Amino acid sequence: MSHTSNIQHDLRKVSVGPAGKTERVPLKNMTSPSIEKYLEDELVPAQTLHDEIKQRYGDAYRTAGYYLRLYRLRADLTQVQLAGQAGIRPRHLSEMENNKRSIDKTLARKLAHILDFDYRKLI
Repeated sequence: MSHTSNIQHDLRKVSVGPAGKTERVPLKNMTSPSIEKYLEDELVPAQTLHDEIKQRYGDAYRTAGYYLRLYRLRADLTQVQLAGQAGIRPRHLSEMENNKRSIDKTLARKLAHILDFDYRKLI
């Protein structure tokens, strides 16, 4: 089954449908200013971000606990919420995020599935 979606924009309404049925020119005209806006923004070099984060987290930077906390925050979950979904105690999750408790492969897969990332970052 094919569906057509309508996008309302300040410039006009654009219909986006299956291949060959999309109003390409209006869609391009609608998205180009948005893309150009992002290109005009000042970019921060990745190395600068890594250096600042490493300074902030010290030895915990890029550890399993660091990634667990990072992805939990990205998912906008509290430790209690994530622990509940994973079937573990919040205290254990806190210990994992602080690198005081190891994460076995089964739990790593479960947490990664909940948070939508590659479980290998946790082992």
